[in-house]
Amino acid sequence: MDGYILNSTESRWTSGVGLASRLYWAGVAFFSLTSLVLFLINTRYGIGIYPDSLRYMGISERPYDAPLYAWLLMGVSATGVDLPVGAKAIGLFFVCANTILIWHLLVRASGKYVYAAAGTAIITLAPQFVTLHSLAMSEPPFLFFLLVTVLALLRYFETEDRTWLKASAVLLGLTTLVRFTAPPLGAAIAVCLLLDPRHTLSRRFVDATIFAVVSTAIFLCWVVMSEVIADRSIGRALWFYGNMGASEWLKSLGAMTAWLLPDKVPFAARVVLLGAFAAAAAYLTFLHAREPRRHARQAKVADALLPTLFGLFFFFYLGFMVLSTSVEANLSLTGRYAFPVYVTTVLMTTIVLAHIGDARGIVKLVHYGLVCFAVLVLGGHVVRTAMRSSEAYRFGVGYASREWVNSPTMQALRQLPADASIYSNGADVVAYVLGRESHFLPERIQLRTGRDNPANPYERQLQTLRDDLAKEHSYVAIFDAIDWRFYLVSEAELKQRLSLVTVATEADGRIYAMPKTTR
Repeated sequence: MDGYILNSTESRWTSGVGLASRLYWAGVAFFSLTSLVLFLINTRYGIGIYPDSLRYMGISERPYDAPLYAWLLMGVSATGVDLPVGAKAIGLFFVCANTILIWHLLVRASGKYVYAAAGTAIITLAPQFVTLHSLAMSEPPFLFFLLVTVLALLRYFETEDRTWLKASAVLLGLTTLVRFTAPPLGAAIAVCLLLDPRHTLSRRFVDATIFAVVSTAIFLCWVVMSEVIADRSIGRALWFYGNMGASEWLKSLGAMTAWLLPDKVPFAARVVLLGAFAAAAAYLTFLHAREPRRHARQAKVADALLPTLFGLFFFFYLGFMVLSTSVEANLSLTGRYAFPVYVTTVLMTTIVLAHIGDARGIVKLVHYGLVCFAVLVLGGHVVRTAMRSSEAYRFGVGYASREWVNSPTMQALRQLPADASIYSNGADVVAYVLGRESHFLPERIQLRTGRDNPANPYERQLQTLRDDLAKEHSYVAIFDAIDWRFYLVSEAELKQRLSLVTVATEADGRIYAMPKTTR
């Protein structure tokens, strides 16, 4: 009889493990396949191309900043694969890998498949997540390295083997080389190491020091080598050139709220709901933050510390963004900048909600409120993603869209002599679509400083352009669709200062040259 009971218990346990395994792999298959299909729909005409994409690809004459994504593209290109095709292959890998990592992290940290599925859906079905992963941009690899850095850290918390701590530090160093916005994650990890209740204060301090030294050394080694080899590194002057005013901050706030609700929802309502969500998430995370001390001698202290890590990252990241807007002029905090904290905040909130599912009183009420809000957000994500994906499928994204391939001005430029020199406000898109060398127009001010370039002043740039246009087969092309490069010389000033004459007038732009009498 005892044997029967033992065998029955073992059978139920084995059955439970088998069900959990099937649910886990079903989630992997479902979410990765969904992300794959959305990626293929959005990249029907090729990987989406933005101006920064061409900098990473080395097509734009302006160099890239953080190098790791550019190195990945160079590595693929070295195999003989066409750059856009290679970028699409890289994008395909990262969209699937990031989706699986998000699902895996939520399953192991929440322990509840329903919550893990909801959190994964809210992240991976967000229109911004889908769009960013459909672009040749550094955000997808940045998210990948961020997640694997956290997973390596969790392994250290579980095993207390410093090999994993060093591995996490190395991964953070690589994350910094993908985007320079990784230091807030390092700061959050260092604080969590100092808060680990299982260790003595000296052990915590040594752990935090090891992590900081290893990760910082990787970044600084690259900075020094880049300065020596390429005479540049982070691409920014470390001075307070920021010029954001109240209106710019309001626009940035609007961009952040768009991660949760569509723009058609009144701005005031979006801000109120965002504030309520942030307050509720912060309250529940604070309650959950006491878990590590309750489980000080248990392995699950790793997962208990995870929401704290993401909460700290949120605040450090916002501080880093404020500092960035103080250092760099004309920096607009678009939705791209919210990408990392959106993902980590949803991860944090999902984990916390899963752990307080049986709570009572005010906590239960807050729990229900956040669950209802999650349903609202997910519904909006599905609708917006469907609309954006449909548009991307029909027209393409960015410079890879049909708008640029079929541009009348682009077709007129195609007819110019093969040895023609082209100067344009869209030099990068000309180089991408036509595969022809082109150059940007003179800069009245530098975008990142808001000041004239002391190494190559504006008047000198104008004179250089005048001399170049005096040569045979030299042209200026203006695209109406490119209206964001306010720092370049205006079309009107060019016509007046250089006495340009019209060569062609098209529906979306114009082509000019200097009159022959002045050549």
